[in-house]
Amino acid sequence: MKGTLAGCRVEITVPFAAGLAFLLLADRTGAVACGILAAALHEGGHLLMLRLQKRRVCGLRLTIFGAQIRAHTAQSRYSKDAALFLAGPAANLLALVVCSILPVPALAVFRTANALLGFVNLLPVGPLDGGQALFCLLQMHFSARRARQIVQVVSFVVLLPLAAAGFLLLFRSRWNFTLLVMAVYLLFLLLLKPDRA
Repeated sequence: MKGTLAGCRVEITVPFAAGLAFLLLADRTGAVACGILAAALHEGGHLLMLRLQKRRVCGLRLTIFGAQIRAHTAQSRYSKDAALFLAGPAANLLALVVCSILPVPALAVFRTANALLGFVNLLPVGPLDGGQALFCLLQMHFSARRARQIVQVVSFVVLLPLAAAGFLLLFRSRWNFTLLVMAVYLLFLLLLKPDRA
């Protein structure tokens, strides 16, 4: 589904809509809704930073793997791009702090969703916000090619122990494979599209 909203081209892919509908219908705990709110807050952090940087959003694409925001890059600087990538996790961590201060038991799942989304996206792994921010900061001192190589090495150094921890968690819990799936997926992205780092 495609459309335009305030001059911004918005596209919602079929897998995203189908996956979202399935998760919402299957969820009995409200955890999925909290995760969706945390994800919306995350993307809102990116959009707010774009607004503060006076950069116009020209496209928003919602896929099963997340949101892809396109913005005009005129007069863009590496430090500004790094701040843009870090704004999403920062929004989640701010929500985590607020939820931790407020003594409301109903916010526990929302707090956990923000903690996971914020900390995972801060990992210095190529496809994640932390990896993209690291790439931008490295370009202030190195060529784009050298910066990409450094990010790839750092990504593998971070992901290999995560994958090992995922195996251990799977064997010990006998059912919790989330960490392993996340690490393998990110490794797959790095191997499939090394230019993303």
